[in-house]
Amino acid sequence: MASTPSQPDHHVVVIGAGLSGIGMGIALRRAGLLDYVILERAGDIGGTWRDNTYPGIAVDVPAQAYQFSFELNPDWSRAFARGPEVKAYLDGVADRYRVREHVRLRSEVTARVWDDGAHLWRLTVNGGEVTARFVVSAIGPFVDPKPVDIPGAEDFAGTLMYSSRWDHDVDLTGARVALVGTGASAVQIVPEIARRVARLDVYQRTPIWVGPKLDPTTPPVLAGLYRRFPVSQRVVRKVATRAVELMLIDLVVNHHRVPFLTRGAAAAMRSIWYRAQVPDPELRARLTPDYGLGCKRPSVSNSYLRTFTRDNVELVTDPIESITPSGVRTADGHHRDVDVLILATGFRLASDPANFRRTPVRGRDGFDLATSYAGQRLTSYEGISIPELPNHFMMFGPYGWVGGTWHQLVESTSAHIVRVITETGRRGATAVEVRPEPTRRWTERMRTRLAGSLFNTNSCATANSYYFDHHGDLPYLRPTSSAAAFRAARDFPLDDYRYTSLPEAAGTASTADELAMVTRRIR
Repeated sequence: MASTPSQPDHHVVVIGAGLSGIGMGIALRRAGLLDYVILERAGDIGGTWRDNTYPGIAVDVPAQAYQFSFELNPDWSRAFARGPEVKAYLDGVADRYRVREHVRLRSEVTARVWDDGAHLWRLTVNGGEVTARFVVSAIGPFVDPKPVDIPGAEDFAGTLMYSSRWDHDVDLTGARVALVGTGASAVQIVPEIARRVARLDVYQRTPIWVGPKLDPTTPPVLAGLYRRFPVSQRVVRKVATRAVELMLIDLVVNHHRVPFLTRGAAAAMRSIWYRAQVPDPELRARLTPDYGLGCKRPSVSNSYLRTFTRDNVELVTDPIESITPSGVRTADGHHRDVDVLILATGFRLASDPANFRRTPVRGRDGFDLATSYAGQRLTSYEGISIPELPNHFMMFGPYGWVGGTWHQLVESTSAHIVRVITETGRRGATAVEVRPEPTRRWTERMRTRLAGSLFNTNSCATANSYYFDHHGDLPYLRPTSSAAAFRAARDFPLDDYRYTSLPEAAGTASTADELAMVTRRIR
């Protein structure tokens, strides 16, 4: 698209006001880049912690790890904080760092188109247009619930709801309930609702590894210690984040070096924990994964597995044939009547081309992100930038997941993005684009590191893991430590990007001019 060079509406547009968008807004403010807006399609901030309010919602890693390094909360009520606490934490952070004043709610971006004649992005927002010099996609890994692909779902006469769109007006007391899916959300929902429903049928396609959950409440004396001596909490956070990273990343990625560790852990889970939770050997066998520990993100719960020993709970492993107006029919011909159908069947991942067919992203020289994702193996530079998308960054791009908690990803990624935007201004440029060769080199390095991981063994053949994309690759994880990611954000060669400027034209401002006009130091 050609256009007369012009001043954009905003220097930076951030898409999404979840944890990533809030963290990106803080990084921009700290850098003095105050001409930014965060466009959020929903009516509130908070992302997944706004949307997921189902019974039992909580973090699945220790709360001490699940927080920003610069904004520690000494008052987490317990080891694994509940959802409302996390939402309150994000609200407080957004207010303290004045992010909320930059947020435009109910503003859905349905298209992003690069204007090469003006070196800016044209965004379609609620049918209108917003322009920006830079765009940061702060959309998380789980974009939208997967569409229902079970025949007859539209004919169900009872109540149907998604786990991520829980209807609190629906009273489950004494109801016959069917829950489809046994992922992380189901692990938290099942024990909570089983106590009050008349019957609960849980439809399982692939079992999940579920370990014990050490979830004590936080003693007041410990919270007081954190408030009085913040350094103590910083040490605890560092240990907690490293422990999570060790379990979720290191042991999986470095499986070729220490295969006995993951195998030994899986054997211990089967022979000790699962046996203690589910005495019935036949039921236990159906709940026990036949793939390696780590092929899918494991979960923790002290009550999920043993809930299936209740008289009013049935584990159904026969495939669903169809949903009828009154219930669920499985492939063996068995029909179970239900009043409420809950879908906990997962989400479309950020790498799914369908996301970008619905909300297209079109860059330089006709580049289309959906077409690229569908037809080519995914690549990126540092999990953030993609060639042919100038002035465009992703908080979670291919090979982007850093460390064990999302906050580590947000902090390292936002540091990279701010460094590039600032350098673009310093050079007096109006466009910046990652070069193809550094992108190819970095992606190949990530693929090489993943080649020795647990994922590339026969152990994961039956896992049905979302870590694998539609090309059979593993672009979900960045197979490095979070410390390495932070070093890369600080030290990556700035010349891995190409900087260009518009020809001198009346009314055209360089990025340096824009920065001079819209930035000021925070006092």
